Amino acid sequence: MKTNASIEYPWMENAAYANCAINYSVRGANKTLFAKKYLRGLPYNSLRTEVEQRILLPIHKETGGFLTFEGKGENLKIVSILIDGINSEEKCVFSDTVIFVPRAPFISISKNISLAGVDMLNVRIRADGIPDREAYIAFSSLNIMIGNKNINEYPVRELPKLTLPKDFDYTPFRSNIENISSKIEMQKYSKIIALGESIHGNNSIRRLIYKLIMENVKKQNCKLIIWEMPMEKSFVYNRYVLDDEFILDSTELGPLDKQRVSFMNELKRYNSSKSKGDKIRLLGMDYNRVWNSTQNSAIDIFDFVTHLNRELKIPEADQLSILLMEKEWSNAIEYLQKYKSNIQKLLTTDEIECIIHILSLSKNIGNDRVERFISRDSVMFINTNFLFEHFLPLPESKAIIYAHSVHINPISTYPVIHCEPFGKYMKNKYADDYLPLLFLVGNGSMTIYDQEFNKGKRVLHLPPAESIESALSQTENDVLYFPMTSYFNNIVLSRFQGDRKSSQEFYPYNLYQRYKGVFFIKNSSEFDDDREKINASDKAAKNLMVIQQRLGILEDIKKRIKR
Repeated sequence: MKTNASIEYPWMENAAYANCAINYSVRGANKTLFAKKYLRGLPYNSLRTEVEQRILLPIHKETGGFLTFEGKGENLKIVSILIDGINSEEKCVFSDTVIFVPRAPFISISKNISLAGVDMLNVRIRADGIPDREAYIAFSSLNIMIGNKNINEYPVRELPKLTLPKDFDYTPFRSNIENISSKIEMQKYSKIIALGESIHGNNSIRRLIYKLIMENVKKQNCKLIIWEMPMEKSFVYNRYVLDDEFILDSTELGPLDKQRVSFMNELKRYNSSKSKGDKIRLLGMDYNRVWNSTQNSAIDIFDFVTHLNRELKIPEADQLSILLMEKEWSNAIEYLQKYKSNIQKLLTTDEIECIIHILSLSKNIGNDRVERFISRDSVMFINTNFLFEHFLPLPESKAIIYAHSVHINPISTYPVIHCEPFGKYMKNKYADDYLPLLFLVGNGSMTIYDQEFNKGKRVLHLPPAESIESALSQTENDVLYFPMTSYFNNIVLSRFQGDRKSSQEFYPYNLYQRYKGVFFIKNSSEFDDDREKINASDKAAKNLMVIQQRLGILEDIKKRIKR
């Protein structure tokens, strides 16, 4: 970034540990320190927090150095500092962990680190408090020595301005007219194509991806579409595209933007002309990462079953609905298996198999929020394999996966929750049959939550000169595709935005290692998302109303059962 830029490069808090502590201020020796504090009454019984930073090291010739962390805390059970040295290919060449138990309020710890071949240093500071005790950790300083010289004595490393090779080979498109997928050789021969958007909530990326999906359905023998949605939430949308008579209600349509609805309608029309065995399924690979009395996998399935059973009122489906709302899901699984023949009057065999799978999986993972979040990408892989085994007649058929680019790549989930990415599992199992493709945009806007969870339109930052978006913006075409080549086998800046707006948009990656090809849209469309703009308090009130309606449905079912 330019030295006069106002863009922050903040430490990232691991979202898996949200609600385990609150932000707090603690007085240090000569300054106020940022802290994370656990108070009694929070959803968990102890302090759990992790902050992370990836540091682009200055140019140096040293083979080693050391890191020193200073801070203070109270009632801390253990503090861990996890250090990874990463090279220009975004591969980990050095890894170490410092674990210590604080014996005094002030913490100071040092660790020798290897810097041979290290271009970036990834540092995670994790703290766990003593159970049932109010606790905090305050962060004072993190110092890095490169050889015998402090990192701050080096000039800040500047990535070179990215330029395109003279023989840059790309395919230009007019996205509204041309058959795109037929012109991309790799797509013709890959059995599993993963389409990864670099930002959520961008209309132009979504429109291009839906176009590519439908082209693969109509002309490339794609039989299964998997998107980044909890499997249990996707049941109702899969039923919609498979069943000519099924209608979505306002609650089910509420979370969907106009483009997604149009895509599902096109898929529904396509399926309407096909025999049962040739219809294309649309299912989610994610799962509900929250487990509490108002949000969990079983509740999503309850909503689906009760929707289907509104008119038929099949007793066995009613009993299943009651069991789903109880704490012990094993009873629901056993009941579903025992009375499968009667419940098949309402649910298809495929739906029953999926429900048993996701309920069993969710139950086995348990209700620890941190573990459920950290397990997310591995669960995506398990779910995808399940869907392949049941619904994808390989090798003659294809599957399309639509998710965020941070999940589909085989290298790293940076800059979000630290875990092995979904794409790494896929690459290890399916090798060259797995094709991860990246979707980038130069300029435009997105519909996204702010830090207070108010949803609205946000304008994208202009790409810095060191970014791939800036280089691609120099081409004449508004939409293009190019296969990744070794020319890009180095660290460049590229955009990332999840479902919440952050002050930083560009992060250092090796895109050659992460993706096989790139779609680029120079100027994305500026029209607003058609969904209702709702602030956080109104959304909470709306969710409360849904919860109350669900409880009302449950009471009606119980009365029906007693008759």
